[in-house]
Amino acid sequence: MTESTASNGTVFHDYRLSNGLQIVGQPMPDFESVALSYHIRVGSRDEIDPSIEGISHFLLFMMAESTKTLVWRKIVPEFNYISTEFSDFTNPISKTDSRVFQFNKIGAEFNAFTSHEATVYYARVLGEYFDRVFELLSDMMYPRLVESDFEREKEVIFDVIARSEAEPYNRAFKVMMRTYFGNHPLGHDLLGTHKNIRNMKVEELRDFWRKHYVANNIIIAVAGNFDWEHFIHLVIRHCSNWRTGDIRRNAEYYEPPRPTKTIVVDKRLDQQIMILAMPTVDVKDPDYYAANLGGSILGDSDGSRLFWNIHQKGLAESASAGIWSMEGTGIMIMEANSTPEEAPHVLKLLRAELNSFLEDGMYEDELRRAKDKWISSLVLSSESTFARMRSLANDWVTEGRLLSVDEEVERIEKVTAEDVMHSLRRFPMRDKQVLTALGPLSEKELLA
Repeated sequence: MTESTASNGTVFHDYRLSNGLQIVGQPMPDFESVALSYHIRVGSRDEIDPSIEGISHFLLFMMAESTKTLVWRKIVPEFNYISTEFSDFTNPISKTDSRVFQFNKIGAEFNAFTSHEATVYYARVLGEYFDRVFELLSDMMYPRLVESDFEREKEVIFDVIARSEAEPYNRAFKVMMRTYFGNHPLGHDLLGTHKNIRNMKVEELRDFWRKHYVANNIIIAVAGNFDWEHFIHLVIRHCSNWRTGDIRRNAEYYEPPRPTKTIVVDKRLDQQIMILAMPTVDVKDPDYYAANLGGSILGDSDGSRLFWNIHQKGLAESASAGIWSMEGTGIMIMEANSTPEEAPHVLKLLRAELNSFLEDGMYEDELRRAKDKWISSLVLSSESTFARMRSLANDWVTEGRLLSVDEEVERIEKVTAEDVMHSLRRFPMRDKQVLTALGPLSEKELLA
């Protein structure tokens, strides 16, 4: 059991059970609430066989149907069951889906989501109900995965897929991911396809759960008003007999082999969606902070170059850029949504802004504003038990240790303009661009 104290007095704890289950925590005694999560290192990139595309997300939907100790009729009183979709990545462009539960008996909040690299189940509750929430979440990690539930849940997944495909941006983003990543599993759709889900067998779901939901592939993160030693005793009581597994993930560096473009024509749409994707830093790259500051200067949602030079001039409903870093790869994504009449001009402007940034560099005041916005966001989020809980799990995955807000602020402050430009110029951003467009314009019309 390890305890560490940051320079600002923040206390961190970490502990690993003999079966490999990792627990990380940050007591926040001035708060009334506590946030808890099960972070499983499995997502769509781990669906190596294309025939099971969407299985991570399907499994999330199945986890609360029935468990090793509770059946559906007994779970219902604990949950008020609602279904939704939401965006839950660190960049503003990505999409995920979730199923939401409210632990109405104890006034707790519960949610879950699947991303390309993780599946997370989390809850926030008053400290006095922490033990019960932990018991419920722990119980959910061992679902029964009954075939009748599985077949019924397929209809729910079909509805989620249909609603996602009805959103033009979702459609464009999925095409971009498949084009950019080719045969790499990161190109898989989080939701899967109608064909995949229809043909999926319950035994495939069970096999996937048995392989990935193992103790040494799980991080339990907790932040807020709780007692660490009591919590460890709870974890040992409920989780010490969980099995381990042989978990390996291919995280080799990836970038597209060549520039490509995919233009999807849909005459029913009255706007043109354009996405430019290009390689950049992965989540463990030493230039991570510098590159993200560069992405903010180029295209954050308020005060960036794309915001002032495209959106604020009325040329596009939206124009933004951001960096999405994962294990072994990262993407700079530039996007705009405009009228068909303005689309060819806007696409040229997206590329021109990138070229200008890479060739001419930036102003110091731009870097200062980007730093201030990021630091403000970090400090404000540190006042949330939920945000700190998420940070603990993410830090452990990327760093193998826990970071204080002060340490992150220090890393941001150390970045120079030269660091930013170096972090972006390292990559073939102009030579390996992947263009995806969806709207009424043909390729000839868009690229005129």
